[in-house]
Amino acid sequence: MNFTALDRYLDTFYEEKNVPGVGCAVSIGGEIVHRHFAGFANVERQIPFAEDTLFNLYSATKLSTCTAAMRLTEQGILSLDAPASDYIPELGKVTVRREDGSVSPAQNPILVRHLMSMSAGFSYDSSAKPVQDLLRETGGKPTTLQVVRALAEEPLLFEPGTRFRYSFCHDVLAAVMEAAAGIPYPEVLKRELFDPLGMTDTAFTLNDEQRERLAPEYHGFDGKTGKAREVIKKEGVNMGMGPLYRSGGGGLISCVRDYEKLAAMLANRGVTAEGRRILPEAAIDEMRTCQLDPEAMKDFDALGGWSKAGYGYGLGVRTLLDPERNHSLSAKGEFGWDGALGCYLLADPERGVGIFYAQQEGGSPWYTWHGMIRNYAYAGVLGSE
Repeated sequence: MNFTALDRYLDTFYEEKNVPGVGCAVSIGGEIVHRHFAGFANVERQIPFAEDTLFNLYSATKLSTCTAAMRLTEQGILSLDAPASDYIPELGKVTVRREDGSVSPAQNPILVRHLMSMSAGFSYDSSAKPVQDLLRETGGKPTTLQVVRALAEEPLLFEPGTRFRYSFCHDVLAAVMEAAAGIPYPEVLKRELFDPLGMTDTAFTLNDEQRERLAPEYHGFDGKTGKAREVIKKEGVNMGMGPLYRSGGGGLISCVRDYEKLAAMLANRGVTAEGRRILPEAAIDEMRTCQLDPEAMKDFDALGGWSKAGYGYGLGVRTLLDPERNHSLSAKGEFGWDGALGCYLLADPERGVGIFYAQQEGGSPWYTWHGMIRNYAYAGVLGSE
């Protein structure tokens, strides 16, 4: 193995791509075989980006939510093909806005599977009247379950199970998991995922010591001057729903040292480096099986553009259907997801390769770099550098 080319590529990010700091970890067979860090977690204080640098995951949170959901299904606590209304009754009273603008009761039930595959019909619009009314009524402090009940009052965009729409589906899933397990959603993640994997720094809120390690978010960073248009110290992401809201789609904070463990386990077919099984192989395979029919695939293709060309969408993850179309060195069935400030997770059970990459820069076209990071990592694994 030789990761020199990957490291050299990442070392260019500060000046050439205007990203203040990056971190990347590669695993094979559950074992971390390479890490590389470049640039700064905090430019102003000259703190290097490191394995314990904390940052907001944004939508890379979805991987934790959906992996924990699969754990619940394996225990019989949650069923993929059960109506979501079995857990939250209000989800059985949803309506659909039809093409002619009329609104009528949904004909199909929202299944848990639909929530995981982003095919339930929700949007990502937090300005919907029921949600805004709730924010006013609660003084800006609604709970996750209250928000989900409000979302259920807004008409769906389509019949559940018929289309794909990137949306609040995983936030709704988090509330369903909470109702099914009988404990708060953050505790579900801790019990089912973070404790078994030893992810001690992954959470929705931080203690004082952890706050010292939280990287600011940089927007419009210039690597030549070391200045940014905007620098924000943000502890978690609540989607504008207030301090009590725990977003299953985007709220977690983590570090490379933690999230590399999730990537490694998923790539190792559900088994940790220590040999502990977190998920059965069948559950891993179900997660990475494309859930979208040809019509829904059109929606996904429109979302992902060329950066996700050759991919479909499984249970909360992109899944590689055609490696050649994406010029990928990874195998068919490779899966994962990314986050709004550039985090990227890849799990390839066919080759046992896991990758986790992190950055905190909001003005960069990070989605254009993930494929290069992936291929440089694979070149290192395959010894083709």
